[in-house]
Amino acid sequence: MVIGNFKSWKAADSPFPKSGQGEVRKVTRISDTDGALYVLKIMLPAQARRPERQERFRREIEALRKLDDPNILKIVDYGNDERGAPYLVTPYCENGNLENLSAGTVIETLRRFLAICKGVAHAHEKNVVHRDLKPSNIFLDVKYNPVVGDFGLCFLLDDETRDDRVTETMEVAAPRWFGAPESRNGRLDDVTPAGDVYSLGKLLHWMFSHQIFDRENHRADRYKLGKGLPDRREFELVHELLDKMIVEEPLQRYQSATIVVEAVTGLIQVLEANGRPILLDFAHRCSFCGQGEYKFHNGPEDLQRNAAVSDSMGLRTPAQNPQPAQYNYNFYMIAVCNKCGHMQFFRPDLVKGACELWLRKPE
Repeated sequence: MVIGNFKSWKAADSPFPKSGQGEVRKVTRISDTDGALYVLKIMLPAQARRPERQERFRREIEALRKLDDPNILKIVDYGNDERGAPYLVTPYCENGNLENLSAGTVIETLRRFLAICKGVAHAHEKNVVHRDLKPSNIFLDVKYNPVVGDFGLCFLLDDETRDDRVTETMEVAAPRWFGAPESRNGRLDDVTPAGDVYSLGKLLHWMFSHQIFDRENHRADRYKLGKGLPDRREFELVHELLDKMIVEEPLQRYQSATIVVEAVTGLIQVLEANGRPILLDFAHRCSFCGQGEYKFHNGPEDLQRNAAVSDSMGLRTPAQNPQPAQYNYNFYMIAVCNKCGHMQFFRPDLVKGACELWLRKPE
């Protein structure tokens, strides 16, 4: 079978299972001698007669033409075959997609996720919203590096030909478990990069857990990352990142993948420096002598008893008989090594969600 305007491609294998977009199959370039494999997606003639399907295919080609980033699947060729059906060609990723990859360490997973975010950030900078971010659309190259693909549902923010009506194309604007809440109504006015941010948050949780969950329930007990591990402090930092991504209200999320890239980069740097959130649940080895463990010398139940100690050090504490909300500000926890006496002071209110952890009565 010869495919394409210039008879450039020949089939290399049987087609993949048919998708809503048409036929997908592995091909080789006729002029190549190395037998390198590519993937050709071609719209079936019956589909090509439907304007909304033509528009979807056009947007995918236009998006891939605009994008040039190592973390995005490249477009190698596009056009119409001898029957008039549009097609596009991309490299073949022999290692499949994220569904074929086991979870690594926290840092390894975050680095892989960072590469995905960089690809999506590049798309956002080019005014392209992906709208279909999910594990099966993140492919793995020969070195198992992730590349973002399948822009079949993408939206071009600067497309002057956009139709502001709700169309069939919009009815499936995002995958059910990974799509942002606003994508479910199908309105083009609701399409923003923040929708991809929501999907990226769901994707990151899935990369750690291979779990899917409805809406914004990533902190529910059954979906809590690292649950059952002796030390899940790193995962608490991941949840704090997700708190800014998996949010129902779009304006309360990070507004683009570019901001997510900055946040993930910073989190990786913290973990590489052995940074950990301070939680009462876990033992913390002394950073000075390396032998003892820090013991906390104050908490809600004995705050008044320690008030004099804090005041003598110039630290502010809540007023007498405080209401619980007053613990959120200017409250220091005092930790002392049980071996060498090294002391550290912490402001739990500076870390989202930490107040609740600190204010629990220690076991």
